[in-house]
Amino acid sequence: MLIMRFLTILKFPLLLIIATTMLITSCIDEDNSNCVQYALNTQLLDKSGNVLPDSTATDTRAYLFINNKFDHIITAESNGRYLISFDGKAKVSLVAFGDNNKGLLGIYTPNAGDKISSIYAHLSSKAEGKDSSSTNLFYGRFDYTSASSGKINNVVLPMHSQQATVHVVAKHLREYYGSSSNYHIVLSGFHNSVTFDGTVIGDSVTYTPNAAFDSNGNLCSEALYTLPTKIGESVTVSIYKDNSLVWQSAKDYQGNATTLSAGDNKYIIIDVE
Repeated sequence: MLIMRFLTILKFPLLLIIATTMLITSCIDEDNSNCVQYALNTQLLDKSGNVLPDSTATDTRAYLFINNKFDHIITAESNGRYLISFDGKAKVSLVAFGDNNKGLLGIYTPNAGDKISSIYAHLSSKAEGKDSSSTNLFYGRFDYTSASSGKINNVVLPMHSQQATVHVVAKHLREYYGSSSNYHIVLSGFHNSVTFDGTVIGDSVTYTPNAAFDSNGNLCSEALYTLPTKIGESVTVSIYKDNSLVWQSAKDYQGNATTLSAGDNKYIIIDVE
């Protein structure tokens, strides 16, 4: 009985020692003289910097890169913190993705040594070309600069929504192309993936949002939720009547191209006059 009590007393400190040892020994420097340790807590934000509830992203994953190459996946502690340790002489980044609908977004599991620019999250085939309002991708990246060794540095990792929103309002369609109610809008200029360094890539995606005429005779689409447009590209609007193309442009009525950044909520106003 005395031995059992002694073991019980030792159990909790022993677990602490094991956990601390595991954290420290994951450093690259064998003598630990340059070992840097971080405890990171993620924080979900909209474009305006407003803090969103943690429940907005129900599936969050974190990936550690050393010298721009994938090292390993970091699993969150029970309190949500991500604990990392590494050689302070190395170039280190932690990339985190959050998702509120695991079925519509996929993240390939990298192999050790994969470059950070070659790994990406993507819309699944179920989401491509469809309303992705139920899919909100959050992205955050922590880049190590410098810190004191020998202690745990606490950091908040902001994760910003990558979702962009676009609406289309088309004026004077019926005056020019007839009063048929069988019009629909197609939006193109989108892609289905974002890399771990935040660059939009991937296959082209087109969307056909629901649309209807309002009381003023304007054809108005529902809000479309998507990834941002790729750098150097813009949204093209195509309008069909009875499945025949009647109008297409990559610019709005003022002659401006529409590009979308993370968090944008834009209206594309079309006037066919």
